Amino acid sequence: MKSKFKEKSLNSIHSKLDRKFIYLACLVFFMKLVIIFNIPGKDVGSEQAIHFVKGIWLGADGENYLTGYKALLADGIFSKAYILNYWPAGYPLLIYFLSFFSQELVGTLLAILQSLIFSLATYFLASSLFETRLKNYTYLVYVFVLLNPTLSLSSITIGYESLAASAIMISIALIIKDFNHNQTKSFPYLFLLSSLVYGLIGFMQPRLLLTGFIIHLLWFIYRYKDGASFLTFTIGILITLLIPSTLVFRNYVATDTLSISTNLGETMAEGAGPGATGAYKKRVMDIPCDVSGNASQKDRQITKCVVDWYLANPGTALELSVKKAIYFWSPWTGSLAYGFMARNPWVGLSPSIKIAGASTEGFKLVTGIVGKVISWIWLIVGLGLFFYGVKILYRFQLFERKLAIFSISVVTTQMIITMATIGDHRFRVPIMPVSLMLQAIALKFILKLKPKSI
Repeated sequence: MKSKFKEKSLNSIHSKLDRKFIYLACLVFFMKLVIIFNIPGKDVGSEQAIHFVKGIWLGADGENYLTGYKALLADGIFSKAYILNYWPAGYPLLIYFLSFFSQELVGTLLAILQSLIFSLATYFLASSLFETRLKNYTYLVYVFVLLNPTLSLSSITIGYESLAASAIMISIALIIKDFNHNQTKSFPYLFLLSSLVYGLIGFMQPRLLLTGFIIHLLWFIYRYKDGASFLTFTIGILITLLIPSTLVFRNYVATDTLSISTNLGETMAEGAGPGATGAYKKRVMDIPCDVSGNASQKDRQITKCVVDWYLANPGTALELSVKKAIYFWSPWTGSLAYGFMARNPWVGLSPSIKIAGASTEGFKLVTGIVGKVISWIWLIVGLGLFFYGVKILYRFQLFERKLAIFSISVVTTQMIITMATIGDHRFRVPIMPVSLMLQAIALKFILKLKPKSI
């Protein structure tokens, strides 16, 4: 009787907190709607490509995505426009499909869709986490993710980052549900659904396919001893690859090149060579490299040249990798910040930007020694909380340890890709929900709010 009463009481608490999650997600979503419907329409771009945008802000590559979208409008899915082969065509195709509802309001529809998916994904992650022994950490994790200005407001910008972050949250939530319920029968469905999710974000940003492969390989290894079928793993990987492969088909029909995109070589070249600093550089290709053939062939040749240069210069390669890792974790603003996040919605609210713009003294303060010290403290504290969160979870033998391994895998694969290409804190946005989750867990633990259950 007492056990039933306790179970009923716990269910009641769960239900109340679950409703609180829903109410907060709805509140944030409707606040975003207010913002979206108050973003005025304006012309953006160059004289060669003017785009009318309404109800959404431009992201770092906003004009490029819009140029690709306009090419799709003019020529259809198999447009021969260079930009649709150079950049992955997935995100412009998403905008193109939304334009079937309304071309004039396509930006507004995109912002609403991204914001809705972000709220649902955040709720799904929190709801799944609350069913575990980490339930007393869940609310702080939820608030950290849902209310983080850079992450949350990125859903109102033109760019793949918000959708990628939402997809990673959904995948982590599916993994949590699988290991928490520990039912072998549900594994294939959850695994294949997660594979589909990574296929969709790989359609928009192929660099995330590596993360998807690592995550699903680990998941399968953990479940293999429980009788998970190798067939399930194979089908899952095929699903993940099938969706992005449609871009290869599109590019082959349109331009006779077998590639998802042809910018990998140039991106890697920007972060390598005698003139490299780890950041973007004006002269992209300063590594000796003979290239010929079509765009896809040239891309592969440049990539090989960059790899060869790294192998021939291991010391410089290591130094550049460290610099790129620092840029990956750098603050959004301040003297240490580096990357294409000038259109980050947080920039308009950042105290450092306001101080630097207020006076000459303020600018010197932000860019001088004081600003550098503050930036380094921000970076070190953030990284420290992240790794401490990993340590807290790893100390346990049950699901928490697996969650720590999955989380560190998500983050490090994207950081390694950044270290192999070009330093930019923009690449951190998709993995922010995972890093914020671990930072929230660490912060609550440090503040002596350690839950009794663990």
